[in-house]
Amino acid sequence: MSNTTSAPRLDGKIAMITGAAKGIGFATAQKFAREGAKLSICDYDEAALKEASEMLKTSGATVESFVCDVREEAEVKTFFDETMKAYDRIDVLVANAGVIPEATIEQASSDLWDDTFAVDGKGMFLCGKFAAEIMTKQGSGSIVFLSSISAYGGQVGQAVYGPAKYVAAGLTKHFAIDLAPKGVRVNAVSPGTIDTPAVDKLSDDGIKKVVGMHPMGRMGRPEEIANGIAFLASDEASFITGADLPIDGGYLAQ
Repeated sequence: MSNTTSAPRLDGKIAMITGAAKGIGFATAQKFAREGAKLSICDYDEAALKEASEMLKTSGATVESFVCDVREEAEVKTFFDETMKAYDRIDVLVANAGVIPEATIEQASSDLWDDTFAVDGKGMFLCGKFAAEIMTKQGSGSIVFLSSISAYGGQVGQAVYGPAKYVAAGLTKHFAIDLAPKGVRVNAVSPGTIDTPAVDKLSDDGIKKVVGMHPMGRMGRPEEIANGIAFLASDEASFITGADLPIDGGYLAQ
């Protein structure tokens, strides 16, 4: 019997993760590091990003970190330029940065709509665009957008967030078609309600209602989403592109 063990699924990969200081983004950075990836992470929260970076480095991860507001094209470009200077290639992008406003259609304002779409829509597009430009030159790469079950099913108080997250779902399909002939795969993950700091900002009543809509009767854990992202990012998913993986405790199965 052979005593050899398989290499980590992301061994030697260069992975960029946005919104990586907390929640799903940080859990994904931890998972990727355990799977052998070298990391370039960003977040708009400088203090939280510094803490996350230090924790990752303490665990033995190779990490470059950058403060970046994904709404700002110049900052996104700098994030990608500096990552290329550090590593000279990008194998994976996880476009995770996002906001989760709670508002019914009566409560929603045009400013809230614009602000949400600036992060969850434009921010996803900009990150995907810069990644695509680099990956197509390489002839390889994997992009994972973070969508949401809110893009597909109506939820109380998600009249702005749900439509914004449908942008990620749409980007996945269109990027996948454009980039498949160029060796770049593009997929999405659609989490259900996950126990993260962003969700903690919702009202108790809002959380109770949303959790009650999941057949498993609980929120998911950030590491459960990170596991799915790692699979889609890896070569194990080499024939998967244009897919949107729900990790939602059965929500969309209803």
